[in-house]
This record gives sequence, C-alpha cells and structure tokens, in this order.
Amino acid sequence: MGCEDCLSRRQFLARSAVAAAAAAIAAGCGNGQIGPTAYQPPSNNGSNGNTIKVGNFPQLATVGTLVKVDSYQAVKRTGATTFDAYSMVCTHQGCLTELTSNMFFCPCHGSEFDSSGQVLRGPASRPLGQYTTSYDATTDILTIG
Repeated sequence: MGCEDCLSRRQFLARSAVAAAAAAIAAGCGNGQIGPTAYQPPSNNGSNGNTIKVGNFPQLATVGTLVKVDSYQAVKRTGATTFDAYSMVCTHQGCLTELTSNMFFCPCHGSEFDSSGQVLRGPASRPLGQYTTSYDATTDILTIG
C-alpha cells in the first residue's frame, strides 16, 4: 500500500516535538492579555507625594484641560488655585491609559473615561483613582497625593 502524502514515524515525531516546543514558548510569553502589560505605579515609599511645578506644564493654564504630568498621573486645573489629579491606571485590569481628546482611553480593552475619571464605556466599571492635591501659589508647586 503506497502513500505519497503520509508521514513517517520519524517525521511525525519531529513535527510533534516542534509543535510542543512552540506551545511551551507561547505559554511562557504572557498572561493571555491582549495589549500592553498591566501597569503598576511605583509606591511613594512613605513620601508626601509627587510634586510638580505647574509652570512647567503650560497646558495647565487652561481650566478643564487634562495634562499628563508623569507616567501614571494626569492633572486638570479646576480654578485659579485648584487642581484635580487622577491615576492613569485603568480600573479594569490595570493597563496604563492614554489621554485622547481630553479623555482617558485604555488601549488594552477599550475602556473610556471622561475628564473627571468617570467611566463612559466599559469593560471598566469603576472610575479612575483620584489623588488629593495641594497648591502653593507662591512657589507654583502642586503636591499630588
């Protein structure tokens, strides 16, 4: 009985070994999440919080404009001497959001949050974290957290 397309035992074992190796490598390459890796912001290690000089962020001169001030925080001026600060870490699975059209957008799963961190579109069901702020107008320093 002839078989032109049949695999020999040796070919079958070789292909099976390659497939098994590929599966093992793929299993070790992630947690099944599609998109960027979940972001964990650094802790303050007991410090009094993050400080920024407001003048270094010209966009903060405009009330209501969200401004990314570091890797994981955004700030919005709410008045002459008042500010709100938000975590940029999505409440769905911890991915780092991006600022788009004065809103927060999560590139991992598509959650959207308004400029006050409230959920506009899921899968996130909780608003973004908010930090306390303290502004010293004489030094132009904003303390976040």
